[in-house]
Order: sequence, then structure tokens, then C-alpha cells
Amino acid sequence: MSGLTAARAEAHGSSVTVSGANPSSRSATDDSGRSLNGRLTAVVREPGAAFRKILEWANAKRQLRACDSVGSLVRVTGPVVIANYGSISIGNRVRFYANHARSILTTHPGGRLVIGDNTAINYGADIVATGLVQIGSDVMIGTHVFIMDNDFHDPIDHNVKPAPKPVVIGDGVWIGNRSIVLPGVTIGERAVVGAGSVVMTDIPPRTLALGNPARVIKRL
Repeated sequence: MSGLTAARAEAHGSSVTVSGANPSSRSATDDSGRSLNGRLTAVVREPGAAFRKILEWANAKRQLRACDSVGSLVRVTGPVVIANYGSISIGNRVRFYANHARSILTTHPGGRLVIGDNTAINYGADIVATGLVQIGSDVMIGTHVFIMDNDFHDPIDHNVKPAPKPVVIGDGVWIGNRSIVLPGVTIGERAVVGAGSVVMTDIPPRTLALGNPARVIKRL
């Protein structure tokens, strides 16, 4: 998940602010405090990296156009499938790494999917909302993670679709590769879910949980 770590490092990108009281002496800086001259120098030194970012921004504009709202500086690598029959809202500086396997975002009628700022979603992710799936800011979602707020079939009468149960993932959560987050789960802020886990019950903030079903094994 090195790509996700890199995304977090880049998450404070390049929106422009102006500092200083005297208009004649103001210098434009980005969010990290680096001057625009410094950023232009970086572009000159690494034009390939700058060009890739431009392509990823353009890719996001094209592939996420079916979403209801998409924040600034969102970047997409690879194919992302949007099946939006409800509402999808994506925050600022979100990154999709779908270069090896497509990721899928689906909402059913009445469903809402909310993704917070600076979140990174790796390839093969499949997220389904029939009611509410809320993903916080600065979240890292590993490869082939499956998140859903509905079982879609009643365990007794398979022809009956049960009511959705909201899924809420707090700020700063890290969900490991090939984990499954089931309906009605809340994962507290800064919690970590180990790879291959099946999350059936709530995970407290700042804990490490893993297994099938996922259990807390450590406080962070």
C-alpha cells in the first residue's frame, strides 16, 4: 500500500493562498508553505510527474462525471466504474489507484455514498450504498476491499431485500487489503483493520482489529 502512503504525503497539495499585509510584497504560497516559484521549479525539474498529475486530474473529471459532487484536485489512475442511482459525493484531493483492477462505486435509489477529503482508494475496491456509506477524511482503503450497507437477501426469504444499515468509517482509518465491511458497522477514527478481515461489528477508535470475524487485538 505504498501508493496510499504516497497519496497521504501529497494530500496537502497546491491550493493558493496569499500572505502579507502589504499588497506590493505579498507572495503566493501553496498549502505546504512552498512558494509558487518553488512549485514551478519542481515542474521544470520533473515534467513527467507534472504531466502524469494533469492526466490523473483529467481522468477524474471524465470518469467521475456521474457523481453528484467532486472536490478539487481529485485524481484517478486506471478505470473507476460509477453506477450512481442515488447520490455520490467525493471530497477534495481524493485519489483512486485503479491501475491494476477497476474500482466500483454504486448507489441504489435513495442511497448515499460520501467520501471525505484526502482519502485514498486502491484498486479493486467495491463500495455499495443502498442507504448510507460514509467514509471520512484521510482514510486509506486497500486493494479489493468490499464495503456494503445491505445484505440484499433476507437469510430466510431470499427474495426479500432487507432494510439498509448505515456504514460509517471514521477519519484516518486504514482498511487492509481484501477486507470486507458488512452492513451496520462503524469503524472509529484512526482504527486499523488487518488484511483479509471480515468486519461484522463496530471497531473502536485507535484500535487494531483483524480476523474473521474481526476482533480488536490491540489499542493504538
